[in-house]
Amino acid sequence: MSYNIAVVNFKLPENFEEAVALVNSMTDMDVPEIASIYKEFHDEVTKAFPCLCSLPDDEIDNGVWCDGPLINNFTVKAPVIGFSYSKVEEALPVVGNLALKMGLSVLDWQASKVYNP
Repeated sequence: MSYNIAVVNFKLPENFEEAVALVNSMTDMDVPEIASIYKEFHDEVTKAFPCLCSLPDDEIDNGVWCDGPLINNFTVKAPVIGFSYSKVEEALPVVGNLALKMGLSVLDWQASKVYNP
């Protein structure tokens, strides 16, 4: 199990249910190329919390992300990234604040919240 958020490069509706419907319709829509803002965001979050594929085997269980390579999560219109539950408290505020600072919006399904920059 993981704690998932969507990080998107467009403003989300303030209404949670509307935002969920919009994001859900885009999570399987492949893009021909990863948007530069997503590449930049990925590079910044993996400086703070390394991708699982860059960790030694004996440190994988201490990683923040629930899957990897993390960059693969950004190959769709509405990227979804997942945290290991044991790392959410540590990583979610950092990742969420970075997204907002970079002009990205965040949909947090578990908290039923929408965050726009």
